[in-house]
Amino acid sequence: MKCYFDTCGAAIENAAETKTFGFYYSENKNQNQEVHIHDCCEIFLCITGGNSFLIDDKVYEISDGDLFLINQFEAHKVVPDDRELFCRHIMHVHPSFLYANAVGDISLSDCFYSSGKVTQISLSTDEIKKLTALFEAIRTDYGYGDEMYKKLRALEILLEISRLSSTHRDHCSKEFSHKTIQLAIDYINRNYSSDLTLEAVAKNAFVSPNQLSRLFNRYCGTTVTKYIISKRITEAKKLLASGRSVTETAFMCGFNDYANFIRTFKKAVGVPPGKYGAGKN
Repeated sequence: MKCYFDTCGAAIENAAETKTFGFYYSENKNQNQEVHIHDCCEIFLCITGGNSFLIDDKVYEISDGDLFLINQFEAHKVVPDDRELFCRHIMHVHPSFLYANAVGDISLSDCFYSSGKVTQISLSTDEIKKLTALFEAIRTDYGYGDEMYKKLRALEILLEISRLSSTHRDHCSKEFSHKTIQLAIDYINRNYSSDLTLEAVAKNAFVSPNQLSRLFNRYCGTTVTKYIISKRITEAKKLLASGRSVTETAFMCGFNDYANFIRTFKKAVGVPPGKYGAGKN
């Protein structure tokens, strides 16, 4: 059973097509990666070389051994530290696999969706070793029963993630504390349905447009405009999944041009909005 892939995109594609999971390990920096969103949940274990992680409406500082849990409605982008090797294990898992493997009072989906979910967990040395060993076990060719063994290993990882999420419930994430960046993000999140401009966001963050652009690129690894688009697409996915029509969704998410919404959504998500979730034209 092939479940470890050479690219993050291939791991996501496998998880989405098979409704199961896909794994990826890399030491490359992938500096050209944009803010993105996909239809799988993501487990991201940073071994070394992370700098910051933009997830939905927050920026997190990364330390070696930090674990991040991201659901399919959270746009995200990681920024590596240029001075170090950027080593990380990533697991993409389809929500259907999480729900199908709930047992008793243990729901593997809670750590991705519960109201008190923890996005960032700083692991101890022993926890890092245990989780890394579980990730490495997925690479093994078990021969007889290979597919079953790999599904068992994947479930072991998810059960360990569920345990970590529960035991670290009171953990305080290392949210980025740059006041200007947070003011800009808060303003965008309150006004994404309006006709936002770089100038308007900068004004409400009390800096010039050029200064805000430099700060966003440095700390978030993206532009203000791309963050606005990712926020709108994130909210659009939620609305479409809840049954809103494509037309309603476009208007509610600040897309005044219907054709532009169709084009932008398909580029970001992979399918047109009319075929996503419960959305109807």
